[in-house]
Amino acid sequence: MKITGMQVFWLITLMSMGMTLVMTLTPSVTSAKQDIWMSVIVAGCITLLITFFTTQTSLLHPDQNLVQLSRTILGKWLGSVVMLVYFIQWFTILPIVLRQFNDVIHIMILPQTPKWAIMLIMLSLITYSTYSGGIESIARCSEILGPIVIIMVLLTLLASVNNVDLHLLLPVYTDSGLSAIFKGSLAPASYLGHSVEYLMLAPFLIKPRKGGKFTFAAVITASAVVLLAMTMAIATMGVPITPKMWYPFFEMSRKISLFGFIENLDPLPIVVWVASVFVKLAVYLFITSYGTAQYLNIKNWRTMIWFIAPIVLIYAFIPQNVTEAISNYLFNYWIPIALPVNMLGLPLLLLIVGKIRQVSGRSAKKG
Repeated sequence: MKITGMQVFWLITLMSMGMTLVMTLTPSVTSAKQDIWMSVIVAGCITLLITFFTTQTSLLHPDQNLVQLSRTILGKWLGSVVMLVYFIQWFTILPIVLRQFNDVIHIMILPQTPKWAIMLIMLSLITYSTYSGGIESIARCSEILGPIVIIMVLLTLLASVNNVDLHLLLPVYTDSGLSAIFKGSLAPASYLGHSVEYLMLAPFLIKPRKGGKFTFAAVITASAVVLLAMTMAIATMGVPITPKMWYPFFEMSRKISLFGFIENLDPLPIVVWVASVFVKLAVYLFITSYGTAQYLNIKNWRTMIWFIAPIVLIYAFIPQNVTEAISNYLFNYWIPIALPVNMLGLPLLLLIVGKIRQVSGRSAKKG
């Protein structure tokens, strides 16, 4: 399985952008109010820091993925403990994202469709794509879906321009403050921080050492689109209304009215949502299956898919409502644990220890 740098660009862009637009606007506005654009800029800076740690760590051993890398740098036992932390992230995010996908589709367009049917269809799609070609087939899908998603987002924003009232972005800073702006940045930063998955994808690159620039480009692109979209959403609907909505980006598209007959352009953000969730779930199913197989020394990693997929479907039913599927996971695990530990702390630890061992090894050779 080999992928190109451009495919990595689209993989990370789609994983980061779509769900950030839909899932993080409400919590960010609640904290930062009309200064959400500042929060997104801060989130972008945090994400660039994550990307720097990640790409630099991967360069220590470009031919190794995260499972191998952690054991090489930290030793077998400590490296295995670090991987358990990542497995918790991977095994929990899969059912949560699947449930979030179901809730959006169920609420917005298919209220009469059974939840299990919506989730089973998506799970079947990602299982087929992962099993049939692994990361290579997922990367090819992202290369096709990526430009379509960008076009859909830009069309939605362009059609919403006549609804924008820049006065809704005022006053600047006065109503929020530094702490509120930083707090508002945490949700988008945690969703934009999927560049950490590059540690599992790098060895599959045709040129592993060249993948860093594509990862940075993906993060910058996703952050720029999110910045523009969230700013326009606030300038369209205002601060008092937006925090009361589950999915403000979808609601913004419903306000579109052009030439007196073009209205309710819901399909545009729906395309963005479905495509980004498909890629995100497929990538996570692959790295979870592949990583677990390596961790347990199972030769055929595809066999893990048939164990993981049913578990994901079962656990997707645990959240009782939209609040549990979105807010509880976001505020109780994803922001306070996954962001500082999995995305920032552990890549930095691997980078520091790896650099020290690299320098020590060179000194030993010279001696």
